[in-house]
Amino acid sequence: MASDPPLLRQTPSSRASQGRERPFDFLKQFLARHSVPVSPEQIAPAEGTRAAVATVVALLPAIYEHQAVLAWAGFAAFWSCLIEPGGTAREQFRILGLFTACGTILGGVTSLIAVYPLWGVLPWLVLTGLMAGLARALSPSIALLCALLSCVMLAGTGFPAHRFQDALVVALAFGSGGLWAAFLCLVVWPQHPYAPARRAVGACYRLLSVMAGEIAAGRLQETVHRQNVRTAIERARGLALQIDAGHASYGMRGRLMASLAGAERLFTAMLAVEHLVETRGLDFEARGTLAAFSALCQHASDAALEPSPDLEHLAAEGLALAGTIPATAGPVGELVATSARTLGTLAEGLAQKARLPFDGELPRHAARLTPTIWQHALRLVVGLLATYLTSWWLNLDYGFWALVAVLLVIQPSGQTTLVRALERVLGTLGGGVLALLLTPFLPGSAQMLAAVALFVIGAIAMRAVNYTMLVVFISAQFIVVTEMLMPSQGIAWMRVLDNTLGSVIGLLCAFMVCPQRRGQDMDGLLQAAVIGNLRYVSAVLKREDPVTTDRVQRQAGIDTTRAEFARGSLPVLGGVSAVGERATQAHALLRALRRLSGEATLLRFDISAGLCEGDAQAGEHWSATAAALEAGAPFADIAQKIENGDVMAEIAALERAGRKMSDPGGGSAPPVFMSRYDRVQRRPPGP
Repeated sequence: MASDPPLLRQTPSSRASQGRERPFDFLKQFLARHSVPVSPEQIAPAEGTRAAVATVVALLPAIYEHQAVLAWAGFAAFWSCLIEPGGTAREQFRILGLFTACGTILGGVTSLIAVYPLWGVLPWLVLTGLMAGLARALSPSIALLCALLSCVMLAGTGFPAHRFQDALVVALAFGSGGLWAAFLCLVVWPQHPYAPARRAVGACYRLLSVMAGEIAAGRLQETVHRQNVRTAIERARGLALQIDAGHASYGMRGRLMASLAGAERLFTAMLAVEHLVETRGLDFEARGTLAAFSALCQHASDAALEPSPDLEHLAAEGLALAGTIPATAGPVGELVATSARTLGTLAEGLAQKARLPFDGELPRHAARLTPTIWQHALRLVVGLLATYLTSWWLNLDYGFWALVAVLLVIQPSGQTTLVRALERVLGTLGGGVLALLLTPFLPGSAQMLAAVALFVIGAIAMRAVNYTMLVVFISAQFIVVTEMLMPSQGIAWMRVLDNTLGSVIGLLCAFMVCPQRRGQDMDGLLQAAVIGNLRYVSAVLKREDPVTTDRVQRQAGIDTTRAEFARGSLPVLGGVSAVGERATQAHALLRALRRLSGEATLLRFDISAGLCEGDAQAGEHWSATAAALEAGAPFADIAQKIENGDVMAEIAALERAGRKMSDPGGGSAPPVFMSRYDRVQRRPPGP
């Protein structure tokens, strides 16, 4: 590019912020490419400080009375702050109230059952594993609630109550700690209800910045980008829709949803760009354009995190970047110019507080107990039983730590379990080392309580940043609390041993108990992905309104991502979890669906630019095909057409003004803009 666009002129504060983040950019992008998310914008020190106050105050009776059982109040307060969902007071009250009420009952009952180590605890562990595993069929917030209640049930096995009065003390301690934390969070120290949503929106634009930068660098990771950005957008959408429109919040909710709609459009454009780069390559000028757009998305992320952002400046940056891209810049340049103009126009409208249309409909969530969920529950049950019997045989003093570890490590995907196990072991080791290093400086209860407060601040502040960092602070916190209330030799190393034991057993269960295979459940996910993508193609061809098309495209992306996650297609540590002919066929179909989606997205931009009229008749055909598949029509034929590229070829063959086919015979290469740029630098289509 001839000169730097105006968006690169930064304010001193933005330069300082980027200067702090630049040394970690490579690490963040590397971890994002390998499905280990690191989100520095999600650091929440205010929430951490509030949690520290709740936990420390709840621990004071245990310290004063020298009774370890009263530490349940501190556990309940900390866990309440950990599960606190943000959003409206109604949603917070629902989650915190359910956790406190159910945890009070489960904590007391578990302490009674813990007296009977075999015939009492083993059936209880079966029930715990089933509850945590089957809860995956419910909404994410309820699934997380059930997971934390399961942790309460497992922790209770380490506090046997030989009398009913002792169990009542456990229950009352937990209930008082939960009520105190709820009172603090809802009444005394409520956080801004929009802060979590703003951070989630900022994460979407940050991931778009990473995606554009990766494409500019020639690193095509479409599966990772699609999954990371799609997951971030849906998480942010759920938080934004929690904002209660009945409490004078409709304007803020609308602005957040409009920002997400803009992120959705940019994501759509970047998928089209990646599709073009994959099939035609990337030249030097397009790399510079994408790098500048990556910087613009980062600035949009910074603006989303600010309570009062300078939207006029962001709008000027976006429109200026669009203006610096010449009309002869080729298809990638035109898509980037359109995206920059979209972002600039969005920021301009938000600055003027204009009423912007948005889609407030959540994606479909069906509470369905699929074979995958049952298999996950079975793995949890086997893992909990194996861990309990192993810790009982080894006579581990804090075996419930291993039980909690195996519960949190085992995930439905073997690959995700591998990452979670590594993160938990490394985090526990880091927390143990941190506690050991600070031990000489903690001679009394006051100093230990101050250290606990710092660790709680770190844990809650980092809970949405990275799981390993969360485990580091949680481990250090529980080690110091145990040293303070139940002192013994080598607590830090016992914590490391227990968590390593639970992680290893969890990893073995993930790959040995009901090992992943592509069966009927995978076929159903693939069929849902095909139906979703055909509906998206139909919406584009029929020129549906943008909000409807966005909604259909979003659902298609969610369905495709679920299928990709189910087959373990994320390149964790460079490996794959599914092998064999059927897994290869699934991979080929998912890859073909991504290419079909990219071609449909490219067509959508052509239609919006007036280069193509669409094809309503073809759109009706694919809509009818999707409906027939949903009604039970044979799946193999249409899957074969998609895999062979026949459907994409039909879209690519549509007549477009100012376009030509770069490969009219094969049908596998997308149409490209004909311009002086293309005539001077023509590239053959990629494989």
